[in-house]
Amino acid sequence: MLVIGTAGHIDHGKSAIVKRLTGTDPDRLPEEKLRGMTIDLGFAFRGDVEGAIAFVDVPGHERFVKNMIAGVGGIDAVMLVIGADDGWMPQSQEHFQIVRLLGINHGLIVINKTDLAEQDWLELLTEDIREKVAGTFLAEAPIFHVSAQTGDGFEELERYLDTLPTRISAQRDIGKARLYIDRSFVLTGIGGVVTGTLRGGALSVGQTVSVWPSGTSGKVRSLRANNREVTRAEPGHRTALTLTGVDKENLVRGGVITDRRDQTYFEDRPVLALSMELLPEAPVSLSDRRRILFITGTSEVEGEIRMYDQKIVKPSQSSIIFFRPDQPVYTLTGDHYIARLPTPMVTLGGGRVLDHLPRFPYRREAHRYEYLKSRITGSDIDLVLSELSCAIMIPSSTLLEHSTLSHSQVSSAVKQLIKDGLVDRFNDKLFHQTHLEGITSAFEEQASVYLKSKPHLKGLTREQVGQFSSTNTEAVTDLLDWLIHSGKLVKLGDRYNLVGRGMSLKGGIKVAHDKIITQLKEQPHTPPRLASLAQGGKDHRDAIKFIIESGEGYKCGSEFLFFTAAWEEIVTFIKEQLNATGKLAVSDLKDRFGVSRKFAIPILEETDRLRLTTRDGDVRIKGDRYDS
Repeated sequence: MLVIGTAGHIDHGKSAIVKRLTGTDPDRLPEEKLRGMTIDLGFAFRGDVEGAIAFVDVPGHERFVKNMIAGVGGIDAVMLVIGADDGWMPQSQEHFQIVRLLGINHGLIVINKTDLAEQDWLELLTEDIREKVAGTFLAEAPIFHVSAQTGDGFEELERYLDTLPTRISAQRDIGKARLYIDRSFVLTGIGGVVTGTLRGGALSVGQTVSVWPSGTSGKVRSLRANNREVTRAEPGHRTALTLTGVDKENLVRGGVITDRRDQTYFEDRPVLALSMELLPEAPVSLSDRRRILFITGTSEVEGEIRMYDQKIVKPSQSSIIFFRPDQPVYTLTGDHYIARLPTPMVTLGGGRVLDHLPRFPYRREAHRYEYLKSRITGSDIDLVLSELSCAIMIPSSTLLEHSTLSHSQVSSAVKQLIKDGLVDRFNDKLFHQTHLEGITSAFEEQASVYLKSKPHLKGLTREQVGQFSSTNTEAVTDLLDWLIHSGKLVKLGDRYNLVGRGMSLKGGIKVAHDKIITQLKEQPHTPPRLASLAQGGKDHRDAIKFIIESGEGYKCGSEFLFFTAAWEEIVTFIKEQLNATGKLAVSDLKDRFGVSRKFAIPILEETDRLRLTTRDGDVRIKGDRYDS
C-alpha cells in the first residue's frame, strides 16, 4: 500500500481534495467540523487492498505543524496543495521544506480552487511554483489544476494517482518494525487501541512487542490495516492494533510499538549526533546550549545542543551537532528529523540521525568523530565503513542493528567492501583494514618504546595492551587475538610480548638480580624470604619479577623464591618418593634436604596447589595432576 501525505497552507483545500478522491471526510474531530479546519491527522483510503493508496491528511495551520510532521514522517509521496486564490503562502513554504528535510523523494503538486482564478493567474502561479521547487525532489513533479468544489480536473488527477503504486516503491521491510503512535483511545470491551503508520517491518497477531518509553511488553491482540481486519500488517500500512498485557496509560501519542525487546541501547546512548541543515528562513542561528525541539515520527522532545566543528550555524548553513534530549528518544541511525524552536514554535531545519552517543563529546575528542562526516551522504557503503572505523571488530550479525539499514543491505555493502579490499573478516567478525592497521601500528610503536625502557619485563599486561592501543576493555580480546594471529605478539602466561623481543637487564636492576641469584644459589633449599629479598627497594623488586618471569626462579606460594634448578630437584625427589612408596611425609623432605618445617610445609602446600600431591591425613599422596 502506498501512503501519500498532504501538505500545504491552511484552507487551501487539502481535506476537500482527499474527500473527493476517497469519499471519506478526513476531518474526524467535532472541533474540526465546527472550525472547518484540520487540527489532527486524518486518514482515508482509495483502491483495493493490494493496490490501495492511503492518504494522510495533515493540518495546515501554523499552530499544528508538529501534527503535520507526525503525519508526513511515514509517507511514500507528498501531495503539495496550493490554493489558486492565495498562491504560495507561509505554510506552503514550511510544509515543503519539512517534507524535503524528511527525505521524501516523490510527490505531485495540486493547484486547487481553480474556479476562483483566471487562466492568466494560474499560469503565473504555476511558473512561480516551478521556481520555488527548482533543484528539489519536486522539480519534475506533475502539477494538476483542480477544483474540489466543482470536480474540475479530478479525472486527470485520479488517473495519475492510480498509476503511482506501480511506479513508486512503498516502504521497505527492513526487519525492524516500528509504529509511532499518533492516536490512542479506549474501546469498550476491547481496551486500549493505538494507530499509526507502520514502518520498517511487519507485525502479526499474537506477536510479542514492546512499548517505548515505558519498556513494557505485551502481545498483539488484533490488527486492522487499510480499514480491514488482518492477521498481519505490512510496512506502510495505516495500522490500528490492540495489545494485551500493557496498561492503557502506557499507550500514549509519541510512543512507539516495536518488535525490539531490548531498549537499553537507546537509554544508554541518549545523546544524538545529527546532521543539521538550517533553513534560509530560520529566525535564529545555532550555537552551544541552544535548546531545540526534536521531532521524529510522532515523538517530540526538547533538549540542548552542542556544536561539533563550528561555533555557530547560520540560516542556510549545514553542520553536525550533538543533541541531548530531556528524555531518551527511540530513533534509528539514518532516521530523518525536524528541529523547531520550542518558543515561538518555528521550524529551524532538520536532517538525519548520524549516531547514538552515551554523552556529549569533549572538545579534545573532536578527532574521534570524523566518521560522522561520511554519514551525511546516507549511502549504505559510507555507513558500514564508518561504523567499522569506530571499533576493532564487529560481529556480522550485529553490524548496524540500530540503523535504518536492513540485514540484506548491510550484507550487500560488506560484500562490496570486501571485494574492494577495504574490509575483511576474522573470527566471524568484520574489520576495517586501514583502521585496524593504524591501531596495530600505533600499538607496536608505543609498546616497543615502553618495553625497550623496561627490558626486564616479560611483556605487557592485558590492561597495558588496551592502554597502548587506546582500546576499550571489551575490544581488547579481539585486538589480542588479531595481534597474535598476525604474528605481532606472543602470549607468555598472563603477559604479551612483541615477537622476537627478549628480556635483558641493565643498571641497578642487573646488580640486584646478580645479588639475589647468588643468594638463591648459596641457599638452594632454604632461600631467604621474598619479603627480605624485596627490602632492597624498587630495583630488587623489579629483579625478583624478572627472575620469576624469565624462569630463572620459581615462586613458592607467597613466601619463598627458589632457584629453578633447586625447585626442580625438590619436585623430582617428591615424584621418586611417591613412585616408590605411594606416600610422602614431611620428615622425608626434612631428611633429604636438611630443611625445617618452615620450608617443608610451604613446599608441600605449593605442590598441593599444583595438584601434584594431595593431603591424606599426615602424609601426601599423588594428586590428580601428578602425571600432567
